[in-house]
Amino acid sequence: MRSFTNTDGCQNKQGGEKMKRVVFFYSLVILCLAVERPAAGQSDAKTEGKKSCPFSIVGLWSSEVTAQTNSIFFDFSPEGYVTLLGHSSGLLPQDFEMLESVNYKLDKPTAPKSIEFTAARGNDAFGPGVTRMEIIEYSDDSFTTRDTASGQKNRWSRERTHRYFLTFAAHPDPSQSGGPAFAMWTVLDGRKTAREALGVQLIKDQEGKTLPVFGPIPVELCDRIIEENDRDAKRKKAVSAFMRLELSAAEFETTQQIYQSWSKQAKTQTLPYDDAYLNGFELLRKLAENLNQCGEKVKLLKLTERERDEMIAKHMLPQYTLEYVRALRKQNNELHINDVEFPWQWRPMIQISGQ
Repeated sequence: MRSFTNTDGCQNKQGGEKMKRVVFFYSLVILCLAVERPAAGQSDAKTEGKKSCPFSIVGLWSSEVTAQTNSIFFDFSPEGYVTLLGHSSGLLPQDFEMLESVNYKLDKPTAPKSIEFTAARGNDAFGPGVTRMEIIEYSDDSFTTRDTASGQKNRWSRERTHRYFLTFAAHPDPSQSGGPAFAMWTVLDGRKTAREALGVQLIKDQEGKTLPVFGPIPVELCDRIIEENDRDAKRKKAVSAFMRLELSAAEFETTQQIYQSWSKQAKTQTLPYDDAYLNGFELLRKLAENLNQCGEKVKLLKLTERERDEMIAKHMLPQYTLEYVRALRKQNNELHINDVEFPWQWRPMIQISGQ
């Protein structure tokens, strides 16, 4: 897993009045499309069933065959080797004993039909040389193989070594027309909580003027906004907009690709729009829609024409992201994980079946 860092890099481009009008008009178009159009695959999911998601073998897996005779786990790396780990009760997966490494190769990494393991010498899981297996079926958390030589079937199950969360947050600043708005990723591995955030924050320029900028968000700012949201919730005074979802490993990787792309654009000053709020809105919209790649995970906003016109008339561009997150939370309130429900002390304690 890529280590998280938190840096405070940002960008702000100033355009003329003509550019501002163009950006504002474009933002209206974007909002209308976002709230009326279902995510790709959302309508298809009702008629064709759940879509087939790209397969990822990276991570820790257990095998039914080896579980019957020993306590071996398989840690697949993205570089093409798998490390055999010896299980020890009470230890975190990061502390399992490394037994041996062998090479592996999928014929098609995202839609595999076969896998080959190459071991220099035999071990408890593979014989010496090449072991080829057909992949009969797969999902995000399991796959089934058939050894081409022996015909033996084997079911592999993904072990939960991390938990992933994505937060959408926006907070109005009383002194400004807008305020901070960002997405934050949280990863738990049983030892530490890693976080990183990207979006819009308010900073002061050299002349002391407060300006919105798009880029990495300091964790301290995220904490402050979340704490303020909690206080608002207790007072039943909804000011901020806040929604936290738990993601699967595949969903996390998908959203991380979006994060890396937008983070790079912020760093190289190649963001698609001059307006920081429009960049923030587009980031959150893309994240929400990409969560529905394999079926409907979140309900996207679908407003009537009257509701859409009322939102456009009531809210100027800097407030769009706030209203978007607020409406998204309302549509998906059953998915929201509050602080009471959040697994702060979670540990990935893995046990062998039957032990």
